[in-house]
Amino acid sequence: MADVYDPIETQPWDQVLAEHERLLPKQIEYLRERSEFYQRRFDEWGIDPDELDSLEALQAVPFTTKQDERDSQRDPVPARPLGEHQAAPKSALNRTISSSGTTGKPTYFGLTAQDRRNWNTVQKRSFYTVGVRPEDTVLFGAGQTMITGGTPYFETLTKLGANVVPAGGESTERLLSVALDVRPDILWTTTSHIRYLSENAEDIVGVEPEDFGFEKVIGGAAPGIANPEIRDEFYDVWDVSLVREAMGLGDVLGSMWAECAEEEGMHFHAQGFVHVELIDPESGEVKPFEEGAEGELVYTHLRREATPLLRFRSGDYVTVTGTDCDCGRTAPKIQVVGRADDMLIYKGMNVFPSAIRDVISDVDGVAPRLRVVLPEADKVNFEEPIPIEIALEPASDRSAADAADEVVTEVREQLKARVDPTVTDIDDLPAGEYKTKLIKHDGE
Repeated sequence: MADVYDPIETQPWDQVLAEHERLLPKQIEYLRERSEFYQRRFDEWGIDPDELDSLEALQAVPFTTKQDERDSQRDPVPARPLGEHQAAPKSALNRTISSSGTTGKPTYFGLTAQDRRNWNTVQKRSFYTVGVRPEDTVLFGAGQTMITGGTPYFETLTKLGANVVPAGGESTERLLSVALDVRPDILWTTTSHIRYLSENAEDIVGVEPEDFGFEKVIGGAAPGIANPEIRDEFYDVWDVSLVREAMGLGDVLGSMWAECAEEEGMHFHAQGFVHVELIDPESGEVKPFEEGAEGELVYTHLRREATPLLRFRSGDYVTVTGTDCDCGRTAPKIQVVGRADDMLIYKGMNVFPSAIRDVISDVDGVAPRLRVVLPEADKVNFEEPIPIEIALEPASDRSAADAADEVVTEVREQLKARVDPTVTDIDDLPAGEYKTKLIKHDGE
């Protein structure tokens, strides 16, 4: 029998989709009755909600975007502080969280008591898959309690039965000191933070990472752990038995994707609560979840009360790594490639800044930070080398010229693309959360 938290994780995928099709009309009716945002949009689109009675019919509905959310919240009224797409009364809201603001002004999301229960249901599946067990002590390194990966994660980990140590809001020295005192089984924080701790723990508290005694390392908020070099580095540095990643989206539902023991991609875990589609980001055409397929993830709530969304474009560009798995789970599994709005084209090939960053992070002396500098605002096609800014690690004694030359070589060999690096100060470059915009226009 498969080791899963919820039997729905092993249910045939066509049965899951049939359940989504059963739930969809109920959510559409809720939007028609409660959401002024979608009432208006149904009229603008010329769509009769009664006709949205199947997943195929859903594909004809225009997308909702992050900008739509921001516009909805531009002029909130006291009774509806979360914007026009708030579909539950203010008195029914049970939690308000926000985005991190890495891609613009933060947006706010509401949860009713039932929404919170649904989030916990999905996240318990996800957290169990990624390796958390009730007997574990988890050093929780998230520092912002209001974001999706803050309080909502902490709550679900506790409901799963784990002993959670919420030390993420402290200094790095305090975080590591707590780890030495409490001896947690799991280190859970962002992927970039894990890497920072890997490189600096010994200097800060005089203890090598492998001597903290962690058994498992779990990361998120950046698509780094799927990179074999980074995963192997974490296994080696921390001397652990498990290195996995999980991912979600505050607009939709916390942790919806998580890696199983196969460590070959993150399974979808929001069956019965969220419907997920894969689209071509340019044409908007829906693509099947087939091994090797690539595209942008789009989400539709099936049971959301507070701030429901219909065909919400996530901006996450992914590769489907499988549709079945030895672990017994039947949901598609994916790896994040980068942000769809960051995609560039070099001599006909798709190139993501995040992929360039992953390559240069393995170059000796080069920091895992990067920014692409576009010579023109709308330029995405390149025949010439792509201009990038990189930085040296503060402790590196390597010359900027040597580091830049190796960056050119490694990117050419691994990505078949050419880059033109400029070495700048490390503090001028983004630290590397996966939603961070890695592109700027020349002159900004």
